[in-house]
Amino acid sequence: MKPLVSVIMITYGHEKYIEEAIRGVFLQKTNFPLELIISNDNSPDSTDEIVKNIIKSAPENISVNYIQHPENIGMHHNFTSALRTAQGKYIAVCEGDDYWTDENKLQKQIDFLEKNEDFTLTFYNVFIRNGETLRADLDYEKRLSGKNVYTINDLSKGNFIHTLSVVFRNMKIEFPEWYFSSFLGDYPIWLWLSKKGKIKYFPEKMGVYRENVGVWSGKSQEEREFKTMLVLKNLIPDFEKFPDAQRNITRTKNTYIKNSLKHKSFAEVMASPYFPELKFKDKFKLMIRTYFNKKTK
Repeated sequence: MKPLVSVIMITYGHEKYIEEAIRGVFLQKTNFPLELIISNDNSPDSTDEIVKNIIKSAPENISVNYIQHPENIGMHHNFTSALRTAQGKYIAVCEGDDYWTDENKLQKQIDFLEKNEDFTLTFYNVFIRNGETLRADLDYEKRLSGKNVYTINDLSKGNFIHTLSVVFRNMKIEFPEWYFSSFLGDYPIWLWLSKKGKIKYFPEKMGVYRENVGVWSGKSQEEREFKTMLVLKNLIPDFEKFPDAQRNITRTKNTYIKNSLKHKSFAEVMASPYFPELKFKDKFKLMIRTYFNKKTK
């Protein structure tokens, strides 16, 4: 029977976490069949052995498609290749270092999407885990402004969606070439999906996000903002038909440019290829600030 939902789980070097991630999928109680696509990007540790052992105990309503790449292809290629194999009407995502805790989470999200065709994406609140410490994200509800329905204009102001929480419609996405070398993989996808429908938020905490184990760990705030700026710069042309969203993305991109330049020297600011993208008043402020910083040193 064709699955209604395809769960995509990409993994690389997750020997400490992958069992918990898979168990979180296996505990799901649904009235529909689903498939779990585990795509292992040639992990150098024991991930492969652990996966092969666990999937032997898959429930009857879950078919497992385990992909072991013979060589490392990179996170974005790993995800998109798994997405292309997905048979489900809907896609759920849980990376190999996160895990689900609510046995009804898929059923809740699918029930909503089945009844509301004007929505393309659903997500929910999560717990944050750092080592053995598990906590709620107390600032998360504040950032979400207390709403449970969002649009592209909300999302274009900044990403507020945890990857492990999403279920979205399996819609064709044309991935541009720049995407595969970008540092940020999930946010562009949520934005592209939000062009085609609304976003539903569930306030219940139904999964656990592991902090400081993913691609962002070990990166400084400055480096994270700079790499995010490059992604936003590439995204801007995609939203010409959504002028409010395009302005929001441009505004955030420019904020990251200013943040990346404010501690540079005057010469570095003037030589930056991103400096010309700023508004005149922002250019002027940066020039004055960096010029007089130089004078006082």
